[in-house]
Amino acid sequence: MACRPDVDPSILIHRDPRAWEELLGWRCVEAFLEEARFLGVRDLDGLVDYSVSSPSAMRLVLAGVRFSGRRGREWEGYLRGRLGMGARMRFPKVEAGVRRDDVWVQISPAYMLLPFDETRRTWQRMAHTLLKHLKDVPTSHNPHSYISLVFPEELRALAARGYVWAASMRSRDRYNDALAEWLYWLDNVRMPHIDVAMGKFTPRSSLDTAVLKLRRVELKFDGKIGAPILPSNRGQHV
Repeated sequence: MACRPDVDPSILIHRDPRAWEELLGWRCVEAFLEEARFLGVRDLDGLVDYSVSSPSAMRLVLAGVRFSGRRGREWEGYLRGRLGMGARMRFPKVEAGVRRDDVWVQISPAYMLLPFDETRRTWQRMAHTLLKHLKDVPTSHNPHSYISLVFPEELRALAARGYVWAASMRSRDRYNDALAEWLYWLDNVRMPHIDVAMGKFTPRSSLDTAVLKLRRVELKFDGKIGAPILPSNRGQHV
């Protein structure tokens, strides 16, 4: 019987068993556990730990699972190696007052669900700022531990001004939602759009309260939450 997830595949790098249970549903969780038995995984906590530590391996682990529902095609595409590289969440926007054309990180942490060897060229083209510091992206061996150590300190420090501020900073006329996702994931080992859906978003500055005001919404098929520019926050900095 096919499982019917109510969340995109980035849940696989989201360390929150409760979110797995609620957004995947027990039909999916049980199917995932059955496929992971050969790895010695016995319960949901163990499954979440394995998935977060070896994200690109999960495509093979879940190869026997069938998906249906509004997210079914997205998950089936993921199992065939098709996955969007961009940010899953569009943060509310403020006037950051800063441009950083030297910063180019347009790939979401969720892209680690595909092996780096298969996606290297995309990383080089769309996240070369990270690859200046990472020899590679260890998508199958504790990426959070390694990336936390080598992630550029200058970029990591941007989180102190808030994820909303970081997302609002422009690079080559693009917002930095993907960079903000990295900062949030490195801080929490959770994806921000899923935390919003669960009512668990963790702010870093007063600007991030704009995210807390987002109502719990039914996520769109592309996994993104709409985020208009907030006039009341123009020019505010933390």
